[in-house]
Amino acid sequence: MSDPTARASYRAALLGVLATVPGVNLYSPGDWNLAASKLPALKLRHGPEEKRSKGPNGQTAFDTLSAFEMRVEVVAKSGPLALLALEEIQADLEAAIFKSVVLRNLTQDFAFMRTQTDVSSEGEAHVGVMAISLGVQMFETFYPDVTAALTEIDLTADLINVYDPTGTYDNPPFPDAVTPAPRTEGPDGRAEGFVKATFT
Repeated sequence: MSDPTARASYRAALLGVLATVPGVNLYSPGDWNLAASKLPALKLRHGPEEKRSKGPNGQTAFDTLSAFEMRVEVVAKSGPLALLALEEIQADLEAAIFKSVVLRNLTQDFAFMRTQTDVSSEGEAHVGVMAISLGVQMFETFYPDVTAALTEIDLTADLINVYDPTGTYDNPPFPDAVTPAPRTEGPDGRAEGFVKATFT
């Protein structure tokens, strides 16, 4: 994935999936603190992001681990009822995410899902809050540009079994592959063949 808006695109896809969770008002990013009259609510925002290098493999490539933070809030007449409401929404939320074909096609791995639950009393009402952090791993590369159209191919052949045992050539096509003279095998640093293909 080379699009710099990839995380925003993923969040949009995740929002579409969360919109299928029944019985909640969905906000993103929205106000993280809502009045009781707007509950039950499900809120989504970006969390931390980490890029882990794929190693010195000649291109800039990462496994990107993005955390998406969700917050579920409910209000109920008792603590047990608030907890039950949270658990029901959690079950629907997890089913929507992990069964989504759209998200699975965008995701290399669901690295983690962390959940923390709290129920507090405010007068006669009990407010239940569930904080969920979803870790999503995606492959990301900045070279080559995988979205670019292929317009031209240059193919140069410096063969192993056709070689010059003593010659030295300026600007060889594959300098890192040239066997130093005197040599018993190639590549020797000269092009035995060249093909150019242009696509319209």
